[in-house]
Amino acid sequence: MLSIIAVNFNKEDVLPDFFRSVYSNGYEDFELIFVDDCSTDGSVSIAKEFPCTILRNTENIGPAAGRNIAARRAVGDVLVFTDTDITIDEGGLERIACSFSEKGVKALFGKLEFPPLRNTAIGRYWLFEEHEVCHYGGVKTGPVNCWSSTMGAVDKELFLEIGGFNETYKGADIEDHELAAKILQREEVFYDEELTFHHHYPDTWLVLRKMFTRSAMFAGSDSIRVYKDRSWVSGHRNIGFLLSALTAALLIAIPASIFLLPSITLYVSILLAVSIAMKILHHRRMFRNVMKREGLAFAGYCLIMLYSTSLFAMAGFLWSKLKGGSTEHD
Repeated sequence: MLSIIAVNFNKEDVLPDFFRSVYSNGYEDFELIFVDDCSTDGSVSIAKEFPCTILRNTENIGPAAGRNIAARRAVGDVLVFTDTDITIDEGGLERIACSFSEKGVKALFGKLEFPPLRNTAIGRYWLFEEHEVCHYGGVKTGPVNCWSSTMGAVDKELFLEIGGFNETYKGADIEDHELAAKILQREEVFYDEELTFHHHYPDTWLVLRKMFTRSAMFAGSDSIRVYKDRSWVSGHRNIGFLLSALTAALLIAIPASIFLLPSITLYVSILLAVSIAMKILHHRRMFRNVMKREGLAFAGYCLIMLYSTSLFAMAGFLWSKLKGGSTEHD
């Protein structure tokens, strides 16, 4: 039996889509535990329209602690963790059940797929970027060195033995990556490209903020040392970050050179053009896909977002290193 665990905070606008995707998935041997983390909107009223178990926190404790509470209450032998701003494609729950019962899988997660749950520009951009990183990181069906609680399953006994999620994380941070590190000390994690889901990205600021905070947490983490091959954290993305940092430095250098050293302005401008060209070449696979699906204007938007997200990630990394010590529990 599957125990689906979804922690929610103020997601009333997407909850109907989430619930319908679960209850019309074509699989019946499951329970859904809906943990509401002190929402101030109509989330609980929507949840009451569906045959789920509702747990209401008396204070906002964060997704890690909420998932752990639900896991201890769960009756299924497989825990399926999801966010409430996703939809699971039809047949997904059965794929999870079969993987655990027939293939002996102990931990599994699925593929973020087009289109996003809501047709936002930032959502479409992020999907293109994620798919590119997965491609160059070698992420494909089979064993991987990562796991995500956005749409991930784990054997309940294993989950409880390794202590569940680290509850000192109060936000939607890197608690699932830390759990992956603990799982990988005991078992393999599998990625299933046919287990597909769709995610909601409401606004640009949310993505930029997550790039900063999660990069800072990764830089300050003492527990996450498992990302080597076939990981979301790939060398391809790191090179992209460095190219963005180089371009940012050159953009600052041009006006500085105009006032201080006019003779080198032309050379700095040429270097800037080369840096931008290298960035486009580095992300050529992504831009080919964008041009096919979206066109030239959206490709320009993606270029801007590639620089923006990279700079926020680099800033988070540097902030963590300058601050000194671990940032993972802030």
